[in-house]
Amino acid sequence: MLKVTTRYLAANFIPPFMIGFVFFVAFLITFYMFRIISLIVTKGIEIGTVLEMVANLSVSFFPLAAPLAVFFATIYTLNSLSDDSEIIAMRSFGMTKFRIYLPFLVISLLIGGTIFALNSVYIPKANANFKNTIVKLTSTGMLTSIKSGQFFTDIPNATLFAEDVSSDGNNFDEVFLHVKDKSSIEQRIIFAKKGSLIKLYADEFHAPSLRLHLVDGNIVKINTEGDQIEKILFQEYDFPVFSAEMASTMLDKDSMKTNAELIQTIATRQKDYAYRSQTPPSNDEEVRSRFEARKSIVKSQIEYYARFIIVPQVMLFVLLGFSLGIKKGRGGTSKNSVTAIIILLSYYGIYFFGLSIAQKGVIPAAVASFSPSVLLFLISIYFFKKLDWVG
Repeated sequence: MLKVTTRYLAANFIPPFMIGFVFFVAFLITFYMFRIISLIVTKGIEIGTVLEMVANLSVSFFPLAAPLAVFFATIYTLNSLSDDSEIIAMRSFGMTKFRIYLPFLVISLLIGGTIFALNSVYIPKANANFKNTIVKLTSTGMLTSIKSGQFFTDIPNATLFAEDVSSDGNNFDEVFLHVKDKSSIEQRIIFAKKGSLIKLYADEFHAPSLRLHLVDGNIVKINTEGDQIEKILFQEYDFPVFSAEMASTMLDKDSMKTNAELIQTIATRQKDYAYRSQTPPSNDEEVRSRFEARKSIVKSQIEYYARFIIVPQVMLFVLLGFSLGIKKGRGGTSKNSVTAIIILLSYYGIYFFGLSIAQKGVIPAAVASFSPSVLLFLISIYFFKKLDWVG
């Protein structure tokens, strides 16, 4: 009897989980579709490349979609079983609440373990492949996307305008270039009579290095208050539009690293921070530099812990959905389901708030990452014990 019931509960859970999983992945992809469609229109990329990008992007959203899918699948399954009085029938056979919960627990372990395994290597690689494709398409498209009399914003931290552009998009007349430093401390406005876009290096597997060669112009440096602080005249000036170093920086994100690579990154950054902290800072720049070094360590730790939190997260969402998904009798109200959704939203609110203050150094990254799950566990156990039968 137990085996039959276990298979029956699992069979009722898996279809809504799969539907929910596909729905949440598709929903998350929509936030990137504008950029993908823009690349299709402006760069003319092939359908095979588009499908590969969508596939890699879909895989990168698995850790976000899985917990939400198991939560709503559990709620839906228990609501349906309650409406059909099947929960009452199982109870009449002497099944305890833990016996009914057991199939959901096993499935949550399998789902959480699978996502964790994928998140160790495969998901970071898929994320890196997607970003790498974006970088290559964006950089190569710069050779043809610049138009006469139009502002061009695909250059990182810069805006380009040329009064006249050649048919191949490589030569310009009357060039205006506005460059904003990453630190936002200084801006540069560059004027030049002529310019040319030069492709330094590219092959089948790498993004090209591009530079904008400007002739006969001037550079005006402006501070954050809008005051001119320096003006430089030049006969020739090379501006790095896109370099191999820039591509490497864009592809050196923590989310694109395997667990082993991430551990090595954290260790390296901790050594660098310890070395910087051996002596007191001598100026504001050193203070800022040390703060950024510490912040980079926390960001890497948050990414690393997020890959481990997926297993308890999935299990706790199933436990919460089970504890509040069972209606009290046939045709009972869905008040408990609403309560479960409120708790879910509160969990994510606390989780992301904790991560934000951890990045400021207020609390350790581990505390910010795991404490919301401890709180959710206590809440779920409380509602599990309140189920209206003894077991």
